[in-house]
Amino acid sequence: MNTKKRLSKDIQNTKEDLIEDRFVTLYQNEISHLQAKKEDLEIIGQLDDEELKEVEESARLYHRILARNFYEMSAGIVTEEEFYPLWEREEELKRDLQRISSMEGEQKQLEREMDIVIGEEDELVEKRKKAEDIRLNRKAVLLSFFLMTLVAVVIMAVAVVKLEFPIIEYILPVVTVIFIVLLLLITLYRLYKKAVESEKLYHMMATHKFNSRCRLESDFQNIGNDLKYYYEKYEILLGYISEEQWKLFEFCAKVSAGLKFSAELKEQSEVLKKVLQKHHLKEIDAWLYYPKAMYEIPKRGAYVERLNNRQNICQDALERHQQKIDTRNNNE
Repeated sequence: MNTKKRLSKDIQNTKEDLIEDRFVTLYQNEISHLQAKKEDLEIIGQLDDEELKEVEESARLYHRILARNFYEMSAGIVTEEEFYPLWEREEELKRDLQRISSMEGEQKQLEREMDIVIGEEDELVEKRKKAEDIRLNRKAVLLSFFLMTLVAVVIMAVAVVKLEFPIIEYILPVVTVIFIVLLLLITLYRLYKKAVESEKLYHMMATHKFNSRCRLESDFQNIGNDLKYYYEKYEILLGYISEEQWKLFEFCAKVSAGLKFSAELKEQSEVLKKVLQKHHLKEIDAWLYYPKAMYEIPKRGAYVERLNNRQNICQDALERHQQKIDTRNNNE
């Protein structure tokens, strides 16, 4: 394997390692958040009656205000169960969807640019090969003519010295021939140098196009890895959001924007967060999206089950990507 191919392969392996590391970090962070939510519910379950009453009353009042505002704005188009998972990760989803759209557009643009650059590179490589053939042909002609001239000079010298050829009588034709031969040698040498410069130029241009193609391919691979990351994130980590919910995402974003203008809801959310902070819960903001789990036992049980399912899915994905990293490390 030549140096360029080996370096390209090393870079590709490095990028694959980086994307696997990103997946591992992604699932580790998600599992950490899921585990923290379950620990929060355990903390709530261990509170004494008075502390539990404080949490439940704050959560119940918050949910009452939330539900009233939600049903006014949603007009029955979307349910709480459909809305809350999207609302919880709204900013993250908006940011990721915007990135995906931007990267998909950039990827298509890079594909078009690579097609152009590859075509130009192939054309320059072909021109360089032709220039190389011309250089070799002109070099062969120059060397052949130079050798013939050298042989002619040797023969003339032998004729003058050994055979006493009267060169003085033919001095004018001899000088004329020598002048013509020198002109031909100079012309052939200039043509050869021109071919050398032409080959160097095409080689430099082809190398520049090769480097441009490598940069484009590297950028294309980076974007491909980023898209792979986000596609899997939506398929695995966010797989609990159904296709029907995704169709309602834009509408849910409008409902969410309306909820932000509710001063009463904002005020009660601050009260609830202070109560949860007082009892040392970890994922305080997360409970603003699932307040019922804090005061309804059936809802709490169902929510814990969903958390467990999501954690198992993330754990399987984490182990799969960690295994890829371990396998590659063992092969090095």
